[in-house]
This record gives sequence, structure tokens and C-alpha cells, in this order.
Amino acid sequence: MHTASSLLRNSFLSPKLKSSVVRNVSKVASHSKPVQRLSYAGVSGARGARICSFSSSYLSQSKQVGFGRYFSTNKSDPPEDDPEPKDETPLFSSQLPATVAVPEVWPQVPVIAINRNPVFPRFIKLIEISNPALIDLIRRKVKLNQPYVGIFLRKKEDEKSDVVSSLDDLHQVGVFAQIHEMQDMDYKLRLVVMAHRRIRITGQFIEDEIESGPAESDAERRRRKYRNTRKQASKEKEPETPDQAGQPAKETTAKKAAVDQVMMAKVENMVHDKFQQNEEVKALTQEVIKTIRDIINLNPLYRESLHHMLAQGQRVVDNPVYLSDLGAALTGSEPTELQAVLEEMDIPKRLMMSLSLLKKEYELSKLQQKIGKEVEEKVKQQHRKYILHEQLKVIKKELGLEKDDKDAIGDKFKERLADKTVPQQIQTVIDEELNKLNFLESHSSEFNVTRCYLDWLTSLPWGVTSEENLKLEDAQVILDEDHYGMDDIKKRILEFIAVSQLKGSTQGKILCFHGPPGVGKTSIARSIARALNRQYFRFSVGGMTDVAEIKGHRRTYVGAMPGKLVQCLKKTNTENPLVLIDEVDKIGK
Repeated sequence: MHTASSLLRNSFLSPKLKSSVVRNVSKVASHSKPVQRLSYAGVSGARGARICSFSSSYLSQSKQVGFGRYFSTNKSDPPEDDPEPKDETPLFSSQLPATVAVPEVWPQVPVIAINRNPVFPRFIKLIEISNPALIDLIRRKVKLNQPYVGIFLRKKEDEKSDVVSSLDDLHQVGVFAQIHEMQDMDYKLRLVVMAHRRIRITGQFIEDEIESGPAESDAERRRRKYRNTRKQASKEKEPETPDQAGQPAKETTAKKAAVDQVMMAKVENMVHDKFQQNEEVKALTQEVIKTIRDIINLNPLYRESLHHMLAQGQRVVDNPVYLSDLGAALTGSEPTELQAVLEEMDIPKRLMMSLSLLKKEYELSKLQQKIGKEVEEKVKQQHRKYILHEQLKVIKKELGLEKDDKDAIGDKFKERLADKTVPQQIQTVIDEELNKLNFLESHSSEFNVTRCYLDWLTSLPWGVTSEENLKLEDAQVILDEDHYGMDDIKKRILEFIAVSQLKGSTQGKILCFHGPPGVGKTSIARSIARALNRQYFRFSVGGMTDVAEIKGHRRTYVGAMPGKLVQCLKKTNTENPLVLIDEVDKIGK
């Protein structure tokens, strides 16, 4: 049979000879063993279907197939018996041949390393690989009708490569998966795989050691041999450079060889320990089902995963093996915890581990739901409060009980100036700023600057003064009460008050006190304010370097503040306070 298959694959046979060989081989094969067909996804086993053998190398006819197109290496030479040949499905497309039954034993599989969570049996996973050598290997396996891979979890999560240099970087227990769909991307290959059973790594070998399968053509074997020869020649070739430059070249060659070679694993199936459906297993099963139901009620997103598992016709509820895997796969636990569930072969222990992970997931879901409800309730209250405030504003505005923000601000400023005597030039500035404020948007920065400027202008004590007391007898009594001695200082102060009494005003008079610290310079100034019946204000200029702190900043600056003298007028609420400028000798440069 192998000889007939080789003749069919040779391109030098004529179409008539090929057709004759096919008919003869089919008659013989129909009496020996049945043919295992591979049906393409979306293509029925009727007219235009391809029938190829999975493990044997012969072709046969079947009564279930009306017009079959037989496998041929050269697509341009269809058999003579095919009256209407149709276009064949491309080899590397999103529709791959799905086998009728997955082989129970498959000792050698390509290794795909993944991060995060391991894959459990009966679950489908989407994997993207970018390593060129691994992509080429998977394409070749699919072409040989061997769409099977081994998926293993990495021990280090920071590694992102699809291949590993040593199997020590992987957990030894993984899953045997079948490729259901393959899609080409720019520099990646997207695979949709379904895990079927647990496997354990027993050994490793490089992909170059694999012998060609019986379904591989002679041309493909020649190309493989040519590639291996070139690889071997590149390894044996040494760089013709000095010793200093030779070491980097060797390292580059070694790295390239490591990338070109894809590691495959020798695996064996893992069978769980036998168990009995005793009361403990039944209780664990019921508790797992109850916890899954509680999690689904809290978070409906888990319903999709469960629905996908049950859609395949699996009786998960009646099977503790499937139920333990389902419980672990539904959780978002740590990779090490999920890997421990995958490696556990004792079903009661596996159920207990899955139940523990489900309980943690349930508590986490309850906490998430609680936080979500609190945040949602807080947002609702704030939104409700905002809506009620806006409605209240509109109602008051319609009733005439409240005005707009701009009107309210303008009315407030005008009320401040109602009982004050504002000079005409100041009133003109205030009116201009109020008109400007009405045309500005309330959210603009200039609106805030103008409002702050008007706030200071209207807060000053325009026309508000303290009634002065220029009686020398009262001043003498107050000075003697506050200080003992200091006759020369008191005499000079009384002279100052006497001159002011004769002139009728104290405007333009400045007294300067100097002396060592602690002799009473600051306290005597407070006594003068009491004697004159004026408000007292003191500010220090020690270490001051900017005159704007006294005069005030330009209001166009961000965070501009008025000077100390304007602050003095607002704080004392009079136009004629007594101001003490302290520490003049310590002023900065």
C-alpha cells in the first residue's frame, strides 16, 4: 500500500495511469480496513469533498460519497472520473480538518508555552504565536493532518516568548489540545485550540530529529533535507575574523540556531485515580454546584463560560472530573493555584481544591458587588441632589425669589456700597467692572479675576473713619498707664499730638523709633493708637525683598493679592488706622 501511495504522489505519472492505480487500490482497500475521513469545516461529505487518509496511505471509494475528488499532489491533474472538479480548500486557512475522533495516545507534541492561567480539559483557548520556527512547525503538522499541540504553563510569568530553551522553565503537567482554527495575522499566527486531556512531559527532543511522516511528499522531504543541510553547514562554519570579533559572531550563531530549532516534548497521558461516588464526593459535588450558582447570581458574566461548557453536551453535574475542572476554570485565582488543581489526580482532593477557589471567588464577587452598589448609590445621590438644586433654582427664578449668579453677585457688591461714601473716580471704576462682569462667562478665568477685584474694592471702608482724640491730658494718662519712665519719648509724643491739635489733623506725620531690642518701640506705638483713639495695625518688613508685597501685585497675575496697606484697611475697617512698619532695619535688598 505504501508503494501505491508513493506512485500516486510522484508527479511523472500520467493522469490515466493515476486513475487506474486509484481504482485498483480502492478495490483492495475496501476489503481490508475502513477509511478514516477528514471532513473540512463547513463542507459536507457530498459533491466536491476531499477524502484523505489520516493514518494509512491508501485512498478508497465509499458508497456515501457520490462524486469524490481524490487526493493528488498536483492539483492541475484531476482524475478522469471526476466530471466537475471544484476548487479545493486552501491548506492554511481558517477552516482546518476536524478529526472525527482524537487519538487516545500521541507521544510527541509541539510545546506552546503560555502565561497567566493554565488551560483545563474541555475548554477552548485563543493563542497567538509569533515565533517563526514554531509557526512553521505548526503549519507542517497541520499539513500532515497532525493538528495537535501540548500547552504548558510557564514557571516565570515575566517571559513572553512562545518557545522555551529548556523544559525546566515549564510546569511538567499540561494539556493535549487540538487545533480547530488557524488564522494568519501580520507576523503572528492565531490558533483556536481545544484541550482534551492531561499530559505529563517525559522527555524532550529538537524538531529536526522528527522523521518525515508517510503523508509527506518526496518534494517536501527534499526541501527539509536541504534546509537541515544548510543549518548544519552554518553551525560548522566558523567566522573568519580576529578573536576579538569572533566571540560575538559565535554567540549570534548560537542564538539563531536556538531560535530556528523548536523543542518538542515526549508526553504521556495522565489518568486520574479511581474513586467511588461516596457521600463525601456527592457532598463536594453539590457544594461546588451551589457555589457556582451563587457566583452566577452575583456576577452574570460567569454565565457565558458555564453556558459554553454545557453547550458541548457534557453532563458536568453528574461527572465530578469535569465539575472540578469547571470550578477551577471559572475562577481568577493565581496561576500556581490553578496549576495545582491541574496536577492533582485524586478527584476528591481536586474537588476540594476547586471548592476552595470557588469560595474565594464568591467572597471576592460579594465584595465587588458591595463596592459597586455603594459607588452606584453615591453617584445616584449626587446626581439626584444636583437635579433637585437645578430645579429649585429654576423655580425660584420663575417666582422672582432668586436671580442668576451674575445678578446676585452684582446686587451683593451694590449692597456693600450702599452705606459708604465712595469717591467719584472709584465709583466709575466699580461701575465699569460690574458692566464687564455681566458680559463674561461664569466659567472663564477672567470672570473670577474681575469678581475678586470687585470684592476687594467693595470691601474697603470708603468714608469710614475713627473719631480722633487730640486731648493732651488723656494722652498723658494713657502713656503713663502703659509705660513707666521714658520721659523724653512721652514728651516727644505729646509734642506731636499738640501740633496735630493746632493743625486740626495728624495727616502726613511720621514718627520713627530706634533702639536696641526690647526697649518698648512696638508697645509705645500701640499706646499712641489708644491715645489717639485709632485702630492699630502692625506689619513687619524684615527680610522682605519685593515691594509688591506692600503695594500689591498686578491683578492679571494668577493668585494676585493686594498689598499690606490695602489688607490693613480691610482688616481695621477704617480709613485712618495707625500703621506700624516694624523691623525696617532688617529689610532685604
